[in-house]
Amino acid sequence: MSSAEALASMPFVFRTSEFCARAGIEPSSASRALRAAAADGSVSRVVRGLWQRNDREPPVADCYSSHPFAPAWMNTSECLMDAVFGRGPRRISRMTALDAAGVPLVAWPQLSFPHESAGTSLPGRITVFRERADRVCLFAARLTERTWMSSGTRAAIEIAQHQRAAPSWDVRIAWALADGGTMFDVEEAVEIGEALQMRAGLRRVASIEDALRRLAADAPDGCLDDVPGEWADAVTARRGDTWIRLHPSLRRPREPSDAAWVDRERKVLWRRHPESLVAALLT
Repeated sequence: MSSAEALASMPFVFRTSEFCARAGIEPSSASRALRAAAADGSVSRVVRGLWQRNDREPPVADCYSSHPFAPAWMNTSECLMDAVFGRGPRRISRMTALDAAGVPLVAWPQLSFPHESAGTSLPGRITVFRERADRVCLFAARLTERTWMSSGTRAAIEIAQHQRAAPSWDVRIAWALADGGTMFDVEEAVEIGEALQMRAGLRRVASIEDALRRLAADAPDGCLDDVPGEWADAVTARRGDTWIRLHPSLRRPREPSDAAWVDRERKVLWRRHPESLVAALLT
């Protein structure tokens, strides 16, 4: 089979090694052929060793439920994830799911996969997280045969729990709470905290809500009047809970005397006063 015939028979996303096998040529020859195809615009390189065809549309993914993503993005994403990570379950998660729930932000696609799934990562395309296989599809909506998406509540809790690849996460969650918090369900949040062992994330989100409520009376233009206030009694520290920091990636504070704001009910230490969070909401 010629290189042109082999290329015409390749799926929408394919690896250099697959093209080698189909065309029956050496890797060096395959690389030259693919570079030539990229030069004429018929393919484009996704990352090293991975290519996407530009001369055809991706297969249409059958969606199980409505979602805010453009069909073209979902179709391409499904092909890309199948090619790199296999045909197992995965979940659109964290900042991407929070955005889909209605919180305005800009973030690279963030997806969660089982620890044992194939593939590693896609630099500049997808931020990959790993978790236990039995948790991938929990508290999530099924979008396609193999792809789920975290509920807005799970997205908020998992961001607050881990905070990786989540810049200004506290401001985004504060924005949602100040807007009435309707995209979050506190009963679901408590269940998530227990089932997924994310009580630290739960306590952090509740601490943000409690701080906003305490500052509501002095906030300008009544900007905090719609903070729900239902987390305060639902989420408190338990006997044996240790102190946690709102931002665990920052070294201070380690104890209440070092904190700018102390949430004793949930045992959460703030490095900065919550007024800075309110100021961020107004900018």
